[in-house]
This record gives sequence, structure tokens and C-alpha cells, in this order.
Amino acid sequence: MDKVQKFYHVTLPFFKTKITNGHKLIPQIHNPSQEWMWLLDSKYKNKIPKLVWFCATLYNGDLPNISPYGKERVRLPIDKLLRQLGGKVNVYRGKDAQVNTNKYIRLMLVKEGDYFDCLEHMEKLNFEDNDLLKFISDSEFEVAKRPNWVEIACPYEVDVTEGEWDTLNK
Repeated sequence: MDKVQKFYHVTLPFFKTKITNGHKLIPQIHNPSQEWMWLLDSKYKNKIPKLVWFCATLYNGDLPNISPYGKERVRLPIDKLLRQLGGKVNVYRGKDAQVNTNKYIRLMLVKEGDYFDCLEHMEKLNFEDNDLLKFISDSEFEVAKRPNWVEIACPYEVDVTEGEWDTLNK
């Protein structure tokens, strides 16, 4: 596993302007273009809430420099995101997808005590003892290494005031 401190969200330049002006990521309807991209099997699509998506996986120990989702990336410290969610979260595993040599693993962070219909089709993980995304301490986390790509869905608005933006090569 790799040590990580930040989640990252990648978007298009047009959306970056909207995000920076509003200082937040707003959950969107989950309607991917391909079946393998769904949080759950698409037959459950009506149970999936609006989501904000992040990734935590590193590429050879560093942040990836390309993305199919756009060129603009905001990096947000994981501990700050967890504080926005009240500090106590549960982690649920959705549908995995194998695409060529890569395995995409979908996780969802849910505030303790909250419930969403999709959770009945997801596996609850122990945040401190799993091989995908692990809480080590308030500022230390580990994520599975490639070829696993750990994507994190968050059904809440996320303040990105403390996020850092950069531009990818695409």
C-alpha cells in the first residue's frame, strides 16, 4: 500500500471556474457513459445518490499526470475532508470493474448515522483494517497500489477552499 495524504478530483476547465467561484464541489447525478464506471450495477441506478468523486491511487508513488476526466485537478487533504464529514465516517465498497490490466474499486464515504438506499447493495469495510483505503492516524492513510485504482464517492458538498489546484498533461 502507498501512504497518501490527499484525495484528488479531476474536472474540465469550465467546471474549475464554477468550483473555484463557489469554493465547493457539489454532488452530481451519477450517470456514467459506460457500465464498468457505475458505483453499483446499473440496475440499482435509482438507489445511487448524487455524488462527488475523488481518487486516492498514486502512479508509481506520485500523483498521476493524466486523467480521462479532464485537465484540472484539485487535491484536498483527506483529514480535512473527514472533518467536513463530522470526523466519523463509514466506508462502503461498491462494484469493482476490471478494464484491461486495471481494477477500479469504488468506495463511498458516509457520515456516521447517515443512510442511503444504495448501501443495502454495498459491503461495509473496517476503515482501520482493509486493503483498499486504510485510516492509520488523523493525518496518515494508506491506499492500494496500482493496478488497483481506488475511487471514492462522497454524497455531500465538499468545501475545497483549502484545496490545491494544478493542471494535468491530459
